[in-house]
Amino acid sequence: MITFKKILLRIHLTTLLLFFINILIIVVFRISLISDFLLILKVLFYASAAVLFFFYIKPFKKKAIYFGFYFFYPIFAFLGWLMDGIFGAILSSFLFLFFAPTDCRFENDQIQINKNFAGFFGGCCKYEIIEKKYFLFQKKVGDFQYEENLYFRKNDIKIQDSVLQIHLILKDYDYNENHEIAKDTIIYTSLK
Repeated sequence: MITFKKILLRIHLTTLLLFFINILIIVVFRISLISDFLLILKVLFYASAAVLFFFYIKPFKKKAIYFGFYFFYPIFAFLGWLMDGIFGAILSSFLFLFFAPTDCRFENDQIQINKNFAGFFGGCCKYEIIEKKYFLFQKKVGDFQYEENLYFRKNDIKIQDSVLQIHLILKDYDYNENHEIAKDTIIYTSLK
């Protein structure tokens, strides 16, 4: 009979193996698993390791040190935030970087534009353009950076001859006349 401990260990090792296969696919084929599926795998990986810590703590085994990292890291990040806000922010940035879901700003049947999570001290607004492939895979085909948060509508984005054309209306403040000005802007990004 398979025990709960063995099931959790198999889940943890299977998700770890899938992460390594994903890295191999990225290196060889320049595609990866879709981000939503990777997020589910990350949650399973982390949760199974945190629960396995309690199975290996009594009687103490060396595996408890490995699984203890997954259990105690959020606690250390929280305590670091309580003691010194910057130290806690640095520690929790690594945790949130691992678990941050993709911030999808635009999606159609061809591409998806995501805003990358760069941590609490990262620069603003790096966007990546993802092409969907074969239902479970995605390929990064381009990226751009803009210093404001951008949200897109369906008719704002066009793809022509491997060039992504983004039409935006941005607001700027005119200090001479003390009012906002709407600027019609088009951003061109080449796709790989």
